[in-house]
Formats: sequence, C-alpha cells, structure tokens
Amino acid sequence: MTIRRVVVVDDHRMLGELLAEAMSAEPDLRVVGYAPSADADIEGLLERTGPDVVTVEIEDADDAGTALLERIAGVTPRPRIVVLTASNDFERMVAAARSGADAWLSKSARSAELAATVRAVCDGHTVYPSAHLGAVLRALAGGQAARAVDDPLAVLTRQERRVLQGMVDGARGPDLAAALHVSTGTVRSHTRRLFLKLGVHSRLEAVRVARAAGVRPSAHPAE
Repeated sequence: MTIRRVVVVDDHRMLGELLAEAMSAEPDLRVVGYAPSADADIEGLLERTGPDVVTVEIEDADDAGTALLERIAGVTPRPRIVVLTASNDFERMVAAARSGADAWLSKSARSAELAATVRAVCDGHTVYPSAHLGAVLRALAGGQAARAVDDPLAVLTRQERRVLQGMVDGARGPDLAAALHVSTGTVRSHTRRLFLKLGVHSRLEAVRVARAAGVRPSAHPAE
C-alpha cells in the first residue's frame, strides 16, 4: 500500500487539527506537518517533511493566497496542492490553478471526498468542480500561450521572478533568502527551477535572459 504524506496549511488551528485527524483515519494517508499560512518558514517545513500533498485553506485566491500557493509550488520536490475554500468563483479558480493548485475543493466536502481528492492529485489528476474544469483548463492554456508571446519570463512564478531579479541586482543566496524571508535551501530550489524553465545553466545565462527581456537592476536591491 502506497502511503501519501500530507501537510496541512490552515490558519484555524482547531479546524486544521480536525482535518488532520480525518485524513489520518485513512490507512494510506499520513499527516506529517501543520502550518498557518503566515508561517515564514513554510518552505523549510515542506523541505524537511517531504509531503506528497499540501492542503491549503484560503478564503480567496487574492494576491496573498496566490503568493502562498506559488511559494508551496516552488519547493523541490514539488508537492501537489489541494485548495480548500468556500469560494466557487471562476476567476479565483483560474488564479489558483496558475499559481500551482492541482485541486479546488469546498471546505464543506466530506472527509471521504477530501481523501479521494488527495489520492487523485497524487496520481497526477487535476480536480476542479466538474462544471468549471474544462473552462479552467482552457483559460490556463490560452493565458499561458498569450503570456509566452508577450513575456519570455511568463513561465516563472512570482517567487522565481523575485529570485531572478535578485540575480540581476547581483545579490547572493543568503541575501536573497533574507530579502524573501525564506531559507537558502528554498532559494536554491527556486534557482534550479528557473534555470530549468529558462533553459540556462548558470546565473550569468539567467541574467542575460532577464536583461534581454527588459529586467533592470532595482533602485534598492537590498529591499
């Protein structure tokens, strides 16, 4: 039997514990960590525990919500992400999907449905409400194609862009980690991913691609 390792991200400790208890009752699911969404070292927790799936409770896929999803998606190896939310807004679903969410599930879903969703994303499936799944996938495909034409850096997440900007500024790993409030290991993970996405093998090559795309040194690189 394959054991799926899960980390729960939820700002409500009691609800998070109930969620963890419900999943732990499943013989093939094991909750290996918990964190609130504001945890500055959430990447470090994920790197230490190595979950297959992270469940994330968010109210809205706003800037804070999507930034959190991007942080989680930037961890290596990348865990699958299940968003738990009360929202059923299509635009927010698309924003979440673009930020790395593999599933969008109602917070009121039964524990059996949550367990089934965790198993499904582990098997490589994308799980969104059936009425919106096709439209979400089409919006993603169309948006990615359009952005790739207009912006060669469109393949990068927000955090990867910030790391790339730091490279253009000449910042080193520890400085980038301090500026982004993450560990140096997380910066290395973002660096490996952006190298792969841009098809480069060094910081110098990455900076050349960034400069060609119009990225310039920041006025205040330390901030």
